[in-house]
Amino acid sequence: MMNSRFSHFVQKYFLSYMISQRNYGNNTVSSYRDTFRLFLKYLMDTGPTPSELDLQDITLDTVRLFVEWLARERNNSVSTRNVRLAHLKSFYEYVLSVAPEYSGLCSDIINLPFAKTESCPPTYMTEDEVFHLLKGIDAESKAGLRHLAILTLLYDSGCRVQEILDLNVSDIQLDKCSRIYVHGKGNKYRQIPLRPETVKIIKKYIQCYGLKPNDILFMNRQGCRLTRQGIRHIMQKYEELVHKEHPEDCTIGFHPHLLRHSKATHLVNAGVSIYNVRDFLGHSSVVTTQVYLTSNPEVTRKAIEQVSQKTIPQSADYYSEKEKAELMGFLDSLL
Repeated sequence: MMNSRFSHFVQKYFLSYMISQRNYGNNTVSSYRDTFRLFLKYLMDTGPTPSELDLQDITLDTVRLFVEWLARERNNSVSTRNVRLAHLKSFYEYVLSVAPEYSGLCSDIINLPFAKTESCPPTYMTEDEVFHLLKGIDAESKAGLRHLAILTLLYDSGCRVQEILDLNVSDIQLDKCSRIYVHGKGNKYRQIPLRPETVKIIKKYIQCYGLKPNDILFMNRQGCRLTRQGIRHIMQKYEELVHKEHPEDCTIGFHPHLLRHSKATHLVNAGVSIYNVRDFLGHSSVVTTQVYLTSNPEVTRKAIEQVSQKTIPQSADYYSEKEKAELMGFLDSLL
């Protein structure tokens, strides 16, 4: 007889499906794990210990009330709540595939509608804003050179923040055909060319800090990898300067991912093929890249004509973890 415990299905979902079958990367697994940690917290606050619950004890109303709890207790936005709900729907789609006897329950939750959101292009910095941000950094100081290297590479490469944080010196080729080798979302790998100006800054940074090939490219004061919070702190430091000296050209708040949005938007506005922008950003589908289309009718028309559902194959990077009996401990152990 199949184990009917909710905890059993959650462990199988992560180990047998997400990690083993789908080869999801650490960042994706981490996002799903955080959803289930929040769901477990909600269950513990409102009823029996999750490890004691059978699958049928968690109903459509349970999931609906959890989403309402995210809004009420955690002030989550509509988009964040929809992401959490999408994670739970994915789980119940898995349950339906392995335990069809729960089809009624699974179908109810899978069909739970998402909250409506207003779709709009991502916020981005203008070319002037990016110029003022980078120009305002004092590259003559050691700390300033490091900050310039981080922010210039973020913008020039269009990388996700985590992709930059994961780089080692050996992941950068700074001679002929300068580029960086990125291990991105979904365990996909890609090469990104660098401009000569960026190469000069990175070379000077590596030389100034005496970095070796096996060293982490960007470290914090403790000698560990720089964190997202560290990069956010750097951007906010120079945001104040840009706002003060160029208030007319700086109308939005700065955050690290804004540089990726900005690079993508600048490329699309410059007439770069949406397929090339897709590959540059590491998107699985060109449909994702569509969000960078602007209100410029001609740019939009040309890009839409090229849109398709083509995808980039995922690499098969296997990862597994020993199953834990206690569910919360199991989730903690995933990464």
